Amino acid sequence: MRFSVFSALFSVLLAAVLAGCTATSTSSSTHDSGSAVTGAKTTGVGVKVFGGFDATPRLRIPAKPAPASLTEQTLIQGHGAKVAKGDTLIANYLGQTWAPKAGKPNVFDSSFKRGSPAAFVIGTGAVIPGWDKTLVGKKIGSRVLLTVPPSDGYGAKGQPSAGISGTDTLVFVVDLVADYPPNASAPGTAVAHLPSSGLPKITNVPGKQPTIVSTAGVKAPTKPESTLLVTGRGPKIDPAKTLLLQLVQTDLATGQNTHSSWGTAPQPVAAKGVLGVADKLVGQRIGSRALVLLPPTPASAATPTQAGRPAAPASVLIVDVVGQY
Repeated sequence: MRFSVFSALFSVLLAAVLAGCTATSTSSSTHDSGSAVTGAKTTGVGVKVFGGFDATPRLRIPAKPAPASLTEQTLIQGHGAKVAKGDTLIANYLGQTWAPKAGKPNVFDSSFKRGSPAAFVIGTGAVIPGWDKTLVGKKIGSRVLLTVPPSDGYGAKGQPSAGISGTDTLVFVVDLVADYPPNASAPGTAVAHLPSSGLPKITNVPGKQPTIVSTAGVKAPTKPESTLLVTGRGPKIDPAKTLLLQLVQTDLATGQNTHSSWGTAPQPVAAKGVLGVADKLVGQRIGSRALVLLPPTPASAATPTQAGRPAAPASVLIVDVVGQY
């Protein structure tokens, strides 16, 4: 399923830099699977669902017309926090058309098959209307079955690249894994003794949005340089996972703030890319914070497989690791 997710700005910054260089947690619930159901369950619309939470579901869809309107049914009731509008939701899902294609079930997308959940802002138009209308208010740890008519899915044009026509009703099984509010943070302890020179003036209160007060006198580096500001208390950062980050970015030369994810949505970035730039986060835990000085990067031309990038000035990033999946 192709989601329109929030800005991938930090991913672009990481790619540019790498290419140019030869308190109390407010992060809501994590995984809570509720009452496990591993057998088959027949739903109110006649769809039979096999498998339990976190396991790849298998669907048996009846040979009858699809429901004309949006339907939802909670198959497994979770016990975590309720999902709120504007939160970043972490979910595993399988999507299948109600009608088979060429006589066979048409599973058009599955995060289970990819081996990693998806992250998206819910309730704000970042995903199809059927998801926005049904998943807000559900509890983390729940498994939900949805049937989504075209009007609440991809509309009359469908999604031909996924084998979805403009008349297809879609069936989803969605496992709600974790949830992060726009100002998600994670607990940690401020590093006691930071370098006395070479760094911007900042505010550094664990669990609260940091600010870059002044960049006066800070020299642009020739390669990324990171400094640990806060040591986290959560699980160790896993280089194989995706991290959820809160970011503050400032232009080094002017001191002007150019980007902040705080209050908007934490941003998902592959841990490997983050650790390649913010090396002081290697071996640290969720809740850690690092300051990164990034060198200027030249423009790059587009290639057949990659979009071109404009030149970027030297900048300062403060990176908070608030979750991983």
